[in-house]
Formats: sequence, C-alpha cells, structure tokens
Amino acid sequence: MINMIPRVQKEADLIFREIVKNHGDRIYNLALMKCNQVELAEDICQETFIRVHKGLKNFRDESQLGTWIYRIAINVCHTMIKKESRLSDNLIPLNDRPDLEPIEEHGDAGEIFLRAVQKDQIRQAISALPTLQSDAITLYYLKEFQYTEVADIMDIPLNTLKSHIRRAKAKLKLLLMEVYDETR
Repeated sequence: MINMIPRVQKEADLIFREIVKNHGDRIYNLALMKCNQVELAEDICQETFIRVHKGLKNFRDESQLGTWIYRIAINVCHTMIKKESRLSDNLIPLNDRPDLEPIEEHGDAGEIFLRAVQKDQIRQAISALPTLQSDAITLYYLKEFQYTEVADIMDIPLNTLKSHIRRAKAKLKLLLMEVYDETR
C-alpha cells in the first residue's frame, strides 16, 4: 500500500501537466484579454493553475474540466484585476513594453495601423462594460465558447447570459459609435 503513494502522486503530476499543456495558452490569452498587461496575465494564469491543482481532487464530473478551469480563471481575473487596480501606479500597459516585439503583418501599413487601432478601441470598449457583460462577450465572441458553456463558466442561467450578451452588444454599439463619431 505504501509503495502505491509515489505512483499515485506521479500519475497525478502527469495529469496536472497535461491539463496545463492543454489549457495554459487559452487561460493566459483570456487573462491577457481581460487585463491587457503581460505580467498580470502571467500571474493570473499561474494563480489559476495553483487553484486548479489544489481543487483537482475535489473536481466532480458535473461540468467539463475546461469549463471548470475557465470558471476558476474568470474568478481569479476579477480578484487580481481588482487588487491590481488599487496598485495601478506599478502597472505597465502592453503598449509601453519595449521588450514585446510587434507581430509582423502583411499588407499596407495604413491598413495594419487601422486594424490595430480598431482592435484597441474594441478592447477598450469591452473593458468599459460591466464585469458580467464583459465576461460574456469575451467568452462567447473572443474565446468562441457556446452559450451553454459560457453560462456554465459564469455559473449563471442561459437566459441571463443571453440578456448580458444582448445588453453588452447594445452598449458596445453605442460606445463604438461615440468613438467613430469623435474621429470624423
């Protein structure tokens, strides 16, 4: 019986490594979308997987593993972003990070610039939404989860999710109309 403990621990470690391998990039990208800061996104990702590791023994098959991990990630995002916003003087926005190389895009420089500006404006508009609406839009449109998966991740009823998405789209439309009216 005692000889089984190292083998069970080794199997658990392998399972956890596989979970991180399969979900790490997606959780990091979600965190980066939510906070727009590389270091904070890395911290959110790390904290998410610490909580996953601790909670794995209590995971029940009531939801999919990925849904459970995203729910943890969203909760960690909210907690850490709120905590960091109190310490905002220490934060470095992505745009101010000289160590990040721009992704090489093909096409006219003006078109590339315009796409980058539009992405930034959309990201800012999404971050201006109330938290539940921002989460719903991010998970459904940007992370491309199905309605039922987003409802499970956010732990809300499906019709409530649809209401949040509908309201978020209406607010985004107004926010983006204001931005584009100002630029003309």
